[in-house]
Formats: sequence, C-alpha cells, structure tokens
Amino acid sequence: MAIKLFSKLFSRKKRIAMTSDEAFLSDESDEPRDEVPKEEPAPQPEPAAEEASAGDAKAEDAPAEQPEEAAADTPESDEAPAAEEAKAEEPEPEPLPPQENLCLWLYACLDDPHDVRTPMRPQLIAHFRALNEGSDGFEGTLPSGGRVTCAVRTDLGFVREQAGYLKTRFADTFPADRDVWNAAMMQIELFNTRVECTLAPPYSEDDAAKFADAVYAAAEPLRGFVVNEGMELYRWDRRLVIAPDGRTDFSVFMPIRRGLAVSNPAEAAAADEARMRRSIAILKKHGVEAARLDMPVQAREADARLRTPEEIIGRMAALFACAVKAQAYTSPREVAAPAAWSLNAIKKLDTQYGVNRLFTAKEAEYVVRSPESQHETYLMRFEDCAVLLWALRMYELDWPAGRADVAAIARVIRDADTETILRLARPRPLNDILNMHDVTYRLHSVCVREGDAAFTGTKPDHDVVYERHYALNWLVAVDGISDWDMIVPKT
Repeated sequence: MAIKLFSKLFSRKKRIAMTSDEAFLSDESDEPRDEVPKEEPAPQPEPAAEEASAGDAKAEDAPAEQPEEAAADTPESDEAPAAEEAKAEEPEPEPLPPQENLCLWLYACLDDPHDVRTPMRPQLIAHFRALNEGSDGFEGTLPSGGRVTCAVRTDLGFVREQAGYLKTRFADTFPADRDVWNAAMMQIELFNTRVECTLAPPYSEDDAAKFADAVYAAAEPLRGFVVNEGMELYRWDRRLVIAPDGRTDFSVFMPIRRGLAVSNPAEAAAADEARMRRSIAILKKHGVEAARLDMPVQAREADARLRTPEEIIGRMAALFACAVKAQAYTSPREVAAPAAWSLNAIKKLDTQYGVNRLFTAKEAEYVVRSPESQHETYLMRFEDCAVLLWALRMYELDWPAGRADVAAIARVIRDADTETILRLARPRPLNDILNMHDVTYRLHSVCVREGDAAFTGTKPDHDVVYERHYALNWLVAVDGISDWDMIVPKT
C-alpha cells in the first residue's frame, strides 16, 4: 500500500510500552535488573554498653586466630561515602537525538522510463565521491562519507499507486489559483517514473544540503519533480508547485512531459535550428516584416511526442461534434430546432466514433448545457478539425487568411467512421508536423505582438492562427500537456 511506503514520513520509531513478556516478568526471575543504587547512610557510633556486650558475644564465637584479610572487612572511613555522593551528583551528558533516514522522492513523466538512468548518471557522478550502479538503482557516497541510495522504480502500477497517494494529500488543498491546483494534479497523474533517494545517518546539515543538491541536479535533465518529507511538490528548479497548505510559487503552471527517446540529441538540436531558419524564410516570403522572428523553436524535436492516428481521429470527432452543435445554434435560418437537430447529429457521431466517451470536461458541459456565450468559441473548432485532418493527409492547409472549408471537412467526417479513416489516412511524419508548428508559432507571436502592421502581404485571420497553434500544440504535446482543455498556445 502507498500509505505503508510513506509511513516513515509521519512516524518515529520510539518505544512507548513494554512487551507482554516484560510486563508480566516475575519478581523471582533470575534475570538481572538494572536498579539505581541507594545511598547508604554513614555509620553511627553505638552506646558503650552495647559495644561491650556485642564484643563479648563476638569474642565467644570468633576463632582463636583471625586471618590478616579480616582487616579488610572493617568499615571504610567517612571519606568514601562522601566521594560516592559527590560522584552521584555529577550530571550525566545529554544523549544525542537519534537520526533517521532523510528521504526525497523524484518523480517524472518520461516517454521511455526504462532509460531514466542515462540522464541521471552524469549528475550523480558529479555530486558523489563514489557511485555504484546495481539492478535497483544507484549507491553513492557524499564527499563527507555520507551514504546515499537511489532506488529506481518504473513499473507503472507501483508508480501510479504512489502518485494516487500524493493526490490524496492535496485533495483538501485550496491555493489562491485553482487552475494551478488542477494543473498540478494533472502533472501527478502523468508520472510514470519514481526514484526514492535516501541519505543514511549519521549526517550533518551540510550533508543534507549536498544530498538535496544531488537530487535536484538529477531531476533537471528529466524535467522531474521532487517531493520532500513535508509532502511539498517542487519542480527541478526548486520552485514550489503545491504544498499541503496551498502555497505555490506559480501563478500559471503547465504539466511537463520529458521525451528521452531521441537517439542523437545533437542532431535534434541541429534540426531545430534548421527549422527556425526555414520558418523565417517562409514568413518573409508572405510579407511578414516583424522586429523579431528568430525566437528558439517552441516544440523541440527532442521533447515532441506525436499522437497516434487513433488519438487524432478520436479528438477530431469530438471537436467536430461540438462545432456541429455550435453551427446549429448560430444558423437559425438553416436549423429551426437546433437542440433536437444537434442531439441527433451527436448520436450519429457517437455511433460512428464513440464521441460521448471522447469529450473533455469542458466539451461535455457545452454539449449538455449549450450556453449561448460559447457558441462562437466552439464554432471555431472546425479550424482544429482542419489541422487534424491535415495531419492525416486528408485535407490541405493554406495561408491562414480565411476560414476552413466546413463542407469539405463534413464530407470526410460525417460519411466515415474510425475504421474507415484509419484505412484511408496516411499520417504525416513528425518532421512535417514540427515544421508547420514552428511557422504557426512564429506567425501567432507576430499577430499578438505587432498586429496587422507587421504584414505587407495578405493579412492572416488571427483567430484561425490561434486555433491552428492550439491544435498543433496538442499534436506534439508541447510542454508535455496531453489534456486538450489545458493547452496554452503561448507566444
């Protein structure tokens, strides 16, 4: 159980009662007992008459000759008890408080959890005097001699159980910004790797600080998170994500996924640089004259994780259902009874794609409640459908100066089902998706920062650019965000 695994954080091994054997130990037991010696009073002189009487009795019973050792049995002088009394009054030194293992837990969300040791290893070598690696993880020695173990666990069932326990610790937490709490809970759900790092006693405060430095250094290349004994969740850069009392260092927090499946990081970085130059050339060809276009790529090839065709089709079907409902409510001349019409349309799409189980929380609320203020927002979901169909090579994207061809999109989605589209689709490779993402990201940044003044050619539709950026972010899981409702197309 997760609670058992974390019990060391909340209990201390102190003896609070005798065992049953100790409680019923007989007074006649032969077992030795540790008793505090009582002070003997100093001998007092007796009356002379009694001394004589006692002397006569001793003389009668005593042997004729006494051995010389008998002198040793005579009472000691008054100085000996006084010395013992003085010794007993000396205070005993205070015992040092016992130390327990100091623990930190490192969590991460990795595309390849089994390769977690590769990025950790150089960081631990840099912080430990000696490092050994075994089947369970690492054992290291701090410069002072302190012993550290790092137990690596990647079995998903165990890690998810531990992550579930973490979530229960924050269940009653109410930070100032509820969105930060929601994102933190989503981050915990993504965890698939856990490393329990332990510093064994004895250790000093300096040892504890060096131990924490090593753990945070190991977390950095994983984009990992560290949980301390107070159940506070920190990011690899030591920024507090969430504490049980609601504290956080973030006003906006986004979940992180770290991809480690890239075989050659140097080649991936070179591809990112070439992608940036290509995007700038495309934008200038379309008459974009912005002050700055050379920002680093937002979706790095080393971190990107392309969605599967099944994921793309399911997301597209759910978006299309919401957009169809919005279209019914925004076209009163074409649809006389939008509620009944959209209900029938969604039922048909559920038969084809199972959309009722594919809606996000926000989409499900829109489908059920149909708030008038959101019809225009969800009508724009046709633009997201266009991007996802493009990713399957079933639609072409032009310069985003106008809206998507809704009729063409409807013909593909309305008249097919999941199996049909899987058979017809030819998914684009990751490189194509990243190229489109980078151009769209830079175009969106120009729209936000400089507006139409930056375009000497055909001006783009800013809303279309936003939706494309949103959908492309989801396609490659930018910043590790896998939940559609949590996407933030940052510029």
